[in-house]
Order: sequence, then C-alpha cells, then structure tokens
Amino acid sequence: MDDDMAGTAVLDRTVRVRDRGRRGWPSVAALAIGAFAIGTDMFVVAGILNGIAHDLGVTAGTAGLTVTAFALTYATGAVLLSALLGARPLRHVLLGSAVLFGTFSVLSAVAPTLPALLAARVLGALAASVYVPAAGAAAVAAVPESHRGRALGVIVGGASAALTLGAPLGVLLASRLSWRAAFALVAALAAATVIGLLLTRAGSGPPLRATVRERLRPMRCPAVAAALGVTVLVMTASYSMYTYLPSLLAAAAGPLGLGLFIGAFGIGGMVGTWWGGTVADRSGPRRVVVPAVAGLAAGFAALPHIATTVAGSLAVMVGWGIAAWGFVPAQQHRLIGLRAGPAPLLLALNSSAIHLGSAAGASFGGLVVDAAGAGRLWMIAVACCGAGLAVHGTLVREVRQ
Repeated sequence: MDDDMAGTAVLDRTVRVRDRGRRGWPSVAALAIGAFAIGTDMFVVAGILNGIAHDLGVTAGTAGLTVTAFALTYATGAVLLSALLGARPLRHVLLGSAVLFGTFSVLSAVAPTLPALLAARVLGALAASVYVPAAGAAAVAAVPESHRGRALGVIVGGASAALTLGAPLGVLLASRLSWRAAFALVAALAAATVIGLLLTRAGSGPPLRATVRERLRPMRCPAVAAALGVTVLVMTASYSMYTYLPSLLAAAAGPLGLGLFIGAFGIGGMVGTWWGGTVADRSGPRRVVVPAVAGLAAGFAALPHIATTVAGSLAVMVGWGIAAWGFVPAQQHRLIGLRAGPAPLLLALNSSAIHLGSAAGASFGGLVVDAAGAGRLWMIAVACCGAGLAVHGTLVREVRQ
C-alpha cells in the first residue's frame, strides 16, 4: 500500500468513526430515557412508603419490603434473564423489557393489596434488570471506543436525573393524589422509552449468546471479583443511608418536604455522572473511585451532625450525589477495561452488584435504625466505604503487577 492509499484508508476509518459517533448519540439518549424511568421507580418508593402503608393497612417496615423485593429480584435477574435472552437480538430485548416494565408499573399503580403490589414489583424488577445492562451495552456499541465512558455516563445520568425530576415529581403527585400516581408516572415514562427506541437504531447490534455459567465466568477473574466487591460495599453504604432519608432529615425537611433533598441529590448525581465518565475516559477510573468513595465517607459521617439545618443537609446531599453517581460509570469503565469478558456480561454483573448492595444497605440500615436509631447509620456507611477503599487499593496493586 503506497502513502496515498494508506492516507486514504486512515481518513476513511476516521470518517466512519466520526459518523458512528454522530449517529450513535440519539440512540444513547433514547436508551437513557429508559434508565430515567427505572431510576424514577427505584427512587420514588422511599418517598411514598408511608402512603403505601396507610392505604394497604400495613406498617412502614412491612411496606419497605417493596424496596427489598425489587432490589433482590433485580440483582438475580440481571444475570439469569440476560442468559436466557442472550440469543435474541439486543433491540428486541430492549423493546420487550421496556414494554413489560411499563405494564407492571401499571399493575403496581392499581394493586389492591400488599401481596399484589409485591408481585407487580418483582415482575417489574425482572424487566428492569434486563433493560439496564442491555442499554449500557447498546450505548457502548453506538459510539467510538474513546467515548464509551461518556456514553455510560449518559445512561447512568438518566437514572441520576430521575432523582432531580422523576422522583420529586412522583412524590409531589403522591402528595396531591395518591401513591398510585407515582407508579402511573413511571408507566408513562416507560411508554416514552418505547417510543424513543422505535425512533432510533438503539440496540441494532448482534445478540450475545451465553449460558449462565459463561455469564458468571468473569467472576473467576480476581480483578473482576474485587471490582464487583467494591461496587457492593459502596452501594451498601449509600443505600443504608438513602433508604432512611425520611428519618435522617425529618428535622431539616419539615414543611419543605423530602422532595427538595432528593432533588438536590439528583442535581449532584447529574454532575457526578458527567465527571465520572469524562475523567475515566481521560485519566482512568482510579482517578474517580478513590475521591468518590472518600467523599462519600466524609459526607456520611457529617450528615447526622448537620441534619437539623437545611443548608448543611442540602450541601451534603449534592456532594453525596456527585460522589455516588460519579463512581458508577467509573466502575463500569474499569470492568470493561479488564477485558475479562464481553461488555454486556460485565455490565450485567455490575448491575447485580449494585442491587445486591442496595438490598444489603436497606436491610442492614433497618437493623441499625431499630436497634440504635437513624443517627447511627453513618457508622455502617463509613465502615463499608473504608472496606471498599481497601479492596480497591488491593485491586489496583494486583492489576499493576
């Protein structure tokens, strides 16, 4: 090949990459709508638990089973259902899971009893568990490799934006109408997701066929297992505090309502997803993970001591959002970079780790609240952050060797 031909080939590849990037971002945006819908579902429940308990005639603790059931089901489904559906085109998986998620959200809105609500939540969690890792894989495939951190950040940003817009709006609707209106909002967002997917080429890549054993194979890699362990620990810390925000911020929220603080958390989350994805692309994920987890520990330790002041609580919530949501795309970037398996498998495992952490955080946090009060939750959260940093440090040393 002469110089002219080589130059032409390089130029052609460059143009194709640029075209791929331009065509890919509308698909990424459509995929993020689904993450926004699922994020709204996940984060609005904490704000409507008392309404659910009162309407269905159960205690608030019993109503909290709707959170635990969703998280545990999601953690399991992210791996098992992805394997069962691996032979199907990714686009079909995305559309089918979005349709089913919307359907079960409608059933949650009209559930007459707690068992019916739990059943709808479990089935909705299964649909959500299929969508999120598939959306992450489709987003990575839609853009050039140099932008995959940003693409993942957009998907995660859809979930963090739910904290700024979706969850506060759902809480507001619940306060004006009923807790059922919050689930109706989620169903409407799921319908918007289906429309967005139909209008773009999102998920048009080939399917990924793999058995459950093949999907769990990356866990044999010590680096992958360690990275997932960090995700579980950090999410346990975060959700042990977030699940009990009504108790932690009762004095500060007052007449302002919890929605303001959830919105502040979401604003921080939107900044965090941009920060986490961009810095991971430019400097590597370790430049995000350490400051994010350290920042979380500091915020968790400070929150109980300033929870009576509005300004202090809002500041902590914004910082918490930046750190927690910056951590997620950085961890996804790290897992893909380990090259221990196909990206969809690694993202599905990380999604399971996130929800195992959320279920563990809600459970452990409940034990602490019952035994010692919400003011002691920071202890378990800081301990989990410290353990996460220790495991992360070990992982970084092993990868460098």
